[in-house]
Amino acid sequence: MSTVPNKTPLRLTFFLYTLETVGGAERATTLVANGLAERGHEVSIVTTWGQSSRFPLHPGIRLHALKATAGSFKRDYVRDVRKLRIYLREHQPDLLIGSEVSSMLLALPAAAGLATCCVGWEHFNFNTIFNRPRGHLNRWRLARRLAARFARAVVVLTRRDAELWRAGLPDLRAHLEVIPNPLPFPQVPVNPYVPDRKVVLAVGRLTEQKGFDLLLEAWAQIEADFPDWTLRIVGDGEEAAPLQAQALHAGLDQVEFVGKVQDMPAQYAAAGVYCLSSRYEGLSLVLLESLAFGLPVVAFDCQTGPREVIEHDVNGLLVPPGNTAALAEALRQLMLDPARRMRLSERSHALAGRFSAEDIITKWEDLLGQLRRGAARPELALVPRANS
Repeated sequence: MSTVPNKTPLRLTFFLYTLETVGGAERATTLVANGLAERGHEVSIVTTWGQSSRFPLHPGIRLHALKATAGSFKRDYVRDVRKLRIYLREHQPDLLIGSEVSSMLLALPAAAGLATCCVGWEHFNFNTIFNRPRGHLNRWRLARRLAARFARAVVVLTRRDAELWRAGLPDLRAHLEVIPNPLPFPQVPVNPYVPDRKVVLAVGRLTEQKGFDLLLEAWAQIEADFPDWTLRIVGDGEEAAPLQAQALHAGLDQVEFVGKVQDMPAQYAAAGVYCLSSRYEGLSLVLLESLAFGLPVVAFDCQTGPREVIEHDVNGLLVPPGNTAALAEALRQLMLDPARRMRLSERSHALAGRFSAEDIITKWEDLLGQLRRGAARPELALVPRANS
């Protein structure tokens, strides 16, 4: 789509750690950046490291890395801030969008005193607790506090997360906006779901966050009762070997670890149920994709993400977080009842329309246009300015 007539193109820079890893934040960033570039805006992406992208980029997007390979956040901090500041002074974007709020620890001081204003983009929920050293946790908390005070705006994925930001940061000065992630592909107008597919599908990086270990615990409780069903786990990550060992130790015969695949639509089309076993979420892109294919969903009711798109017994089933017995029972109910699966599927497919890329990119375009025309952001006082 070309630029809307009589609109001045925005000069935008997205900033994140890297595009050389495969994750939800990286994927969402490229989807939004591509959509804005397609509309005629001047878009660049700056990463702290890595000179290529694992996701396709619009030909009009300029990709720039502060360094070639990954380094230490603490050791490289001052140098990275200075390099980012030099880039901003040279290219003078209207707005700098820090994708992952922790990146605002670099973005805010780099933009201090320049005409560029900063927007934080939160991909996790406010109460996310990472399985990382305490210093890293404090870094995320500090980044959220600074973004709330000194960024022009903060974008979160769900209404519930906006409530958590307001409750947790009573001195919030940034404009807080809710914009969900977009569907990565156009939704087909007719529900493609076929209820006789006997695959429970789960997709994501094989990490502690995604809770595939909990899913395997639940599957062990029901596998013997459903010899014609398969649990298919798509994705790779650091937990691959432990998860495969867990399945082997439990004697599970109907579990497939298929790794990373290129043709995800084929995986959704082959499934009868989608399962989200995450310990915590922002707003899962693969969950949105599953809705577009009409899949009924079983999910842990973890904070923010699932409840934003899953209505219990309307387009899926929600169970208490971490309760593997409840997860197993919900899967059992749907696997036994093709008519119920079909009923939930129709609603899933209808609800997916709320996340069309066209609508989401328009929300971003409207917000960023308003921010460019708005008042100057608060002066940065708490983060030392890097010399140019």
